[in-house]
Amino acid sequence: MIRKTTRTRLRHAVCALGLLLSLAALPAYGQHVHQLSYNGSAWVDEQLPSAQTTVVTSIASILTTPNNQGHVYYFAGDGEFGDVHQLFYNGTSWADEDLTAEAGAPQANPFSVTAFSVGNYQYVYYVAFGGDVHQLLYNNSGWSDTDLTEITGGPQARGQLVAFTTSPAVHVFYTEGDNNDVHQIFNTNGANWQDQDLTVATGGATVGGEGVSGFNIGNFQYIYLLDGSGHVHQFLYNNFNWSDEDLTALTKSLPSLFGNRVDAFVVPGTKKLRVYVQAENDHILQLSSTNNVKWSSSDLTKKTKAPAGYPGTNIAGFATANNQLQVYYDSEQSHINQFVLPAHTTTWQNSDLMPGPIGGVAANSGISGFSLQNLPYVFYQGD
Repeated sequence: MIRKTTRTRLRHAVCALGLLLSLAALPAYGQHVHQLSYNGSAWVDEQLPSAQTTVVTSIASILTTPNNQGHVYYFAGDGEFGDVHQLFYNGTSWADEDLTAEAGAPQANPFSVTAFSVGNYQYVYYVAFGGDVHQLLYNNSGWSDTDLTEITGGPQARGQLVAFTTSPAVHVFYTEGDNNDVHQIFNTNGANWQDQDLTVATGGATVGGEGVSGFNIGNFQYIYLLDGSGHVHQFLYNNFNWSDEDLTALTKSLPSLFGNRVDAFVVPGTKKLRVYVQAENDHILQLSSTNNVKWSSSDLTKKTKAPAGYPGTNIAGFATANNQLQVYYDSEQSHINQFVLPAHTTTWQNSDLMPGPIGGVAANSGISGFSLQNLPYVFYQGD
């Protein structure tokens, strides 16, 4: 008799193969970046004036301050190569900009982009087609490109990137292409770039699949990843050294599957840690802790009787300024669904944000978003 776990893994392998075949057979016309926004009473879908793309790619979004200008980063290309593009809202309308062309940067592997801002400065990171990690920097005047792998002499990269600043230091985390070790490229003064193998430093996990996420609280750095057995690990830098902890084992949660993603954030103004992952039964799980003292697990899909996630779905979560938790994923119907936990409550809710002809098909796309004045803005790739 075939065990349930084995059947699940076989089903996901078939789904993954089907997804790869469908991507290879995509027609010449492509998809566009969409914005789902909530105006206080209803959700509105808008197709942004993005360049067409023929592959489902990664999407990143940030706000620059103090102008509260939205920026969305994505790839446009033929499925094998892609340019990094920016969509930005100038207060009146959205515009599209080819950052690869502007900075004279190499084309990208179109499956990973991440970004953060410091004031109006924008820091965008991607993996070039040859495997080098690149930084695209907007210095409030123009865009420039830096090959961080070439500077540090580090290994080739693959998979999802995550980056942030512990001002003035900058940190970029990636997966090594050869052995799946977790690495960081970092500097302490804006110039002295170095590469560090965190798997070696911790004696910990290697990355299985593509999922890496993270954030910082002051100088403390939190990185979350899936290992080869589908367990969620936390790599923590406590301002002294790095450590590794298996959160799936700690919380006795269901493991995930190869190809699934993980997302994480800290609730603003607190030390409440929240990690979201798609389990092997396609349910979305929340792993949570306060100040990394005690961890617990909740099955949000089961709690809300929500539809399961599409195999390998991206997950995007954030907290609004009033501490409302919001998590977005691509459901098995290829709709964008929202989990929401209103502030000062313990009851999660789920909503299908595309119940009718509101927007395009999500197509297991990248998902990203942020909150502005307590209103959510979510970006995905669709028809």
